[in-house]
Amino acid sequence: MVVAPDGNWLASGGSDGAVRIWDVATGQVRASRSGRFGRAVAVAVAPDGSWLATGGEDGVVRIWDVATGQVRVSLSGHAGQVTAVAVAPDGSWLATGGEDGTVRIWDTATGQALALMRLENSVKANAWLGVNTLIVGGPGGLYLFDFLAGSSATPVHTPKAESNRHKMD
Repeated sequence: MVVAPDGNWLASGGSDGAVRIWDVATGQVRASRSGRFGRAVAVAVAPDGSWLATGGEDGVVRIWDVATGQVRVSLSGHAGQVTAVAVAPDGSWLATGGEDGTVRIWDTATGQALALMRLENSVKANAWLGVNTLIVGGPGGLYLFDFLAGSSATPVHTPKAESNRHKMD
């Protein structure tokens, strides 16, 4: 579940496969999208509240338009359930993590995969600490990924060139 930046609505992913947007004041469902997507395990919202991202059991990350309830883009790459999604504070990057032990950074404007980091275990949560630092947690511990200031995340083919990884014991 995630609350919109303005606090007027929240989004949830249900075990029935539906993604629902709820009006906080009335408790009523504003929009619901269900169907063939499988259960949404993780949900995050854009800083401006115009879109949200869900990670699902099917290994696909979907970016949804809040106004229409339609999927803008589907991002594939995880092998297995996507368990964590987090939008960068400026909305330009989306970090995703999964049971496959990978963390992926996506460009939210293009849907392009920008970076890939592999961990020893599955990813259970991630969150941005400012614009350039991502914290990732799972059974293997906590990790900080520092993306160099003034750079963009690197292409998937060379993910470690632009980030420093620190394990927190």
